[in-house]
Amino acid sequence: MTREEFAAQVADACEHLYDLVYLRTHPLLDLLVRSAGPEKKRARELHGILLEAINELDPGPQAPAGAQECRRHRLLMLRYVKGLAPQAVADQLILSLRHYFRVQSAALEDVAAILWDRYVERPPVTAAPTPDPGEDAALSRLELLRLEAARTVQADRFARLSDVVPGVLPLLAEMLRQHELQVRLQLAATLPGASVDRSLLRQMLLGLLGYLIESAQRGALVLAAQVEGTTICLSLALEPPEAIVAPPPADDGDRLPALAEMAAITGARILPCYAGPRIAGFEVRLPVAERTVLVVDDNEDVLALFRSFLSPHRYRVVTERAARAVLDRARQIQPYAITLDLMMPGQDGWDVLQSLLNHPETRHIPVIICSVLKQKELALSLGAAAFLAKPITEQALLAALEALER
Repeated sequence: MTREEFAAQVADACEHLYDLVYLRTHPLLDLLVRSAGPEKKRARELHGILLEAINELDPGPQAPAGAQECRRHRLLMLRYVKGLAPQAVADQLILSLRHYFRVQSAALEDVAAILWDRYVERPPVTAAPTPDPGEDAALSRLELLRLEAARTVQADRFARLSDVVPGVLPLLAEMLRQHELQVRLQLAATLPGASVDRSLLRQMLLGLLGYLIESAQRGALVLAAQVEGTTICLSLALEPPEAIVAPPPADDGDRLPALAEMAAITGARILPCYAGPRIAGFEVRLPVAERTVLVVDDNEDVLALFRSFLSPHRYRVVTERAARAVLDRARQIQPYAITLDLMMPGQDGWDVLQSLLNHPETRHIPVIICSVLKQKELALSLGAAAFLAKPITEQALLAALEALER
């Protein structure tokens, strides 16, 4: 394999970073993963190798916010670890789509260079594998899961079922066909977001749904959800009970404990539901996400208005009238986003924006400029995530905040 072919394969593997089924047959598997074992385990190792290479590109908190290294690393994290679409990543990094693809290409070349140097130019010396007892093997799989989850959970903990589920079902289409199962979705588009990493939620659902599909024949798989207080209760159920024919033939005893471990890491819970002695479904209990928004404005009426707009939609609103206090407040509470007025006494919003973007503890926080001044182009060029012209409607404010998660 030439270096150019290798770089193309690295880019392809990153595109499928969380599709472990796809990675099981990837050309990089034999090149980068030297250990023996089942393909699914080796796919997890390839997943970890790719994540490690991406993390190595992080220049650290001391690097200037606009540094080329910072931009490349952040692009890789947003695109491949968090799974955002190219346009959403370009918007967050304030890039044109054409410039985004140039930066993406350079960043992937950096990842390929790390892996080529480590595994092709100077391949690691590996010790002969030693057999593990069954109990130790189960423990090592759980440890691998913890390490994998710990890396991913550093990303923003927010996911919508209405976004994640449609991406999971196509991966299970062939299994559903073979087991003659239909899918019925009962998920309201108005469900709030869950405080859980999107990628880990996707892996949990793939594992649980795969378990149920393997144990059934000719029936329906029903996915429904409702909100109970601060919890989203997602039900995955096989219907009718007669469709459940046997436990999954591939179940090795640690499959469900591993999924429960994954859920515990994310703050979720998995409760099995039984029909007689057999598992007929699962209830996945996910914490509802409450995102903090720091609203900065010297007008008390605006602060009250924004609070009335956001509070019913599960946003926690923190207000600040003094421009000089914004940086310390943002460092302390680490909000999901900041809305910032430009015309304030003492220090104007432009100075506050630059202070936030230049500080390593706050530069990652999106700032939405809210002003009567018609200076959208200037605001975006200086690093604001969005611009809203006053007077601002509830719909416009919510839309701007929701666009940050895409």
